[in-house]
Amino acid sequence: MKTIKRAIISVFDKSGVINFVKALVDEFNVEILSTGGTGKLLEENGINYIKISDYTKSPEMFNGRVKTLHPKIEGGILFRRNINKDVQDAQKYNIPPIDMVVCNLYNFKEAIEKPDTTLQDALEQIDIGGPTMIRAAAKNFLDVVVVPSSNYYNEILKELRNSGGISDKTRASLAQEVFTIMADYNAAITNYLQSIYNPNLIMGRYLIKTFEKVQDCRYGENWDQAAAYYRDLSSKFGLHSLKQLSGKQISFNNYLDIDSCMQILLDFGPEHYVTSILKHTSPNGVAIDKKDQLTSVKKAFSTDPLSAFGGIWGFNKELKKDVADFIVNKEKIFLDVMIAPSFESEALEILKQKKNLIILEFKDFLDKKEDIYKNLEVRSVLGGLVVQEYDSKPIIKEWNVVSKKKVNNTEKEALIFAYKVSKWAKSNSACFAQIYDNGINTIGIGAGQQSRVHVVILAAQKAIEFGHKEELKNSVMGTDSFFPFPDGLEVAVESGAKAIINPGGSIRDDMVVKRADELNCALVFCGKRVFRH
Repeated sequence: MKTIKRAIISVFDKSGVINFVKALVDEFNVEILSTGGTGKLLEENGINYIKISDYTKSPEMFNGRVKTLHPKIEGGILFRRNINKDVQDAQKYNIPPIDMVVCNLYNFKEAIEKPDTTLQDALEQIDIGGPTMIRAAAKNFLDVVVVPSSNYYNEILKELRNSGGISDKTRASLAQEVFTIMADYNAAITNYLQSIYNPNLIMGRYLIKTFEKVQDCRYGENWDQAAAYYRDLSSKFGLHSLKQLSGKQISFNNYLDIDSCMQILLDFGPEHYVTSILKHTSPNGVAIDKKDQLTSVKKAFSTDPLSAFGGIWGFNKELKKDVADFIVNKEKIFLDVMIAPSFESEALEILKQKKNLIILEFKDFLDKKEDIYKNLEVRSVLGGLVVQEYDSKPIIKEWNVVSKKKVNNTEKEALIFAYKVSKWAKSNSACFAQIYDNGINTIGIGAGQQSRVHVVILAAQKAIEFGHKEELKNSVMGTDSFFPFPDGLEVAVESGAKAIINPGGSIRDDMVVKRADELNCALVFCGKRVFRH
């Protein structure tokens, strides 16, 4: 148990510091050392303290750049109380012990987010004295209490009041927090300097990131695996931006599904009414309606109502009461997760009847696409990571109708829709879609097949199984796979597709185009591959 006799207070974020320091002085008779800005605030609030410059007999230098970098400060923090030689040196050089360091750092991240921040401005926000003190205190946590954030003020006071000192466990925990803070702080500086001096370097020699646990998961990919969700501290927006309104604890698999669903909605954007239904991170029903949300829901659900069981449903606009009523009361659909930017109050009350249903609100998330995709996509592999840019570029790189048969604007819209859906289904994928009065919807989706031919067969079979045989006869199809032979195209046309879009780029493209002309099928190469493994 460590008692506190002397503390140094030097904070950038001054929230809560007055009450905390008053309690240290009034209740525990702690002697306070402080720097300029913090000291001035203490003085204004009637708290006695000793100025660092008076304590060290050394003035602040270089416009405040050097204040606490002094043997009497660092030595008072670092000397080991149980090592005779350290104690003798401290006495010899008149260095009293400092038992507590209360210090948080200049807000470098906040500074560099401002568009008018210059390099010189940013450099001035790199804290030197603060990190030196808290690292010293953390290194010597057996003798010193380090308080790196106002979040710990109440906890520290509670322990002092209950025990008269701070336990080894608490000191060790605070020290660990310091080194985590410093890892994130240094990563931010490193990444900022790279962005200034080497902005076109997407993946440098080192990938430096820090993550903070948001919450434990209900379980991992399987029931006997532990799991947790950590947020990337360099990402302002992410799944941590979503607010859970109701339902059970989120599982590892839920998070993967939520991620896929949010990315689909980001791809389609906030225009019109979009409904996206997923299972195992792949879409099994998607629809756009220009006028009515409930129609969009019914169209998406009709694609594959069997796979919708236990799935995740996502919406790009406020969820309306009639949709909630359709899902809960009329169709009595079982689903795991529902996400939307907001919910009508009556809709939310209806949905909450399903006690375990995870309901997530994402507000203006779809407007943050540019910021969300600034970071890299990171996946773990055995012993390391693979890293890439997010696939956030426009879905169509070039619009190249290579067949004799052309497509009109409505068909073009439907083809782009089908290709977007096929992008988010696992490779190889295929999506049949139909045009109706006010929108477009999927009628058959195949995902994750090793064969480009079998995935088309699967998508058509699912369409027929769920009552869309007639719609197939006048459908369009998108697929993320190349056509190195005409076989996939032939199956699609035989199933009813009148127009097909794929990336193109096979060495046998001419053969495939020739076959499309023979079958009187429109064929579009978009020049953009959208594989997802």
